[in-house]
Amino acid sequence: MVKPRKPRRRGRPPVADADRRDTLVRVLTTESEYEELRRAAAETSLTVSTWMRSVSLERARQIAAEKARRERHD
Repeated sequence: MVKPRKPRRRGRPPVADADRRDTLVRVLTTESEYEELRRAAAETSLTVSTWMRSVSLERARQIAAEKARRERHD
């Protein structure tokens, strides 16, 4: 006897609520600026959006850490 197959799920798997991105940040650029961003993202095999989020968050965290260090020394 052959068991009936379950239909395969299609599409992207669900994302946990805590990991779901739901806020859009719009950034206007010139064509040449966008091309520069696109090339930088391509160097790391990321989309422009993912690359910009990664770089921006890294810099924001650096700034916060520098501020915290300054406040501890004051």
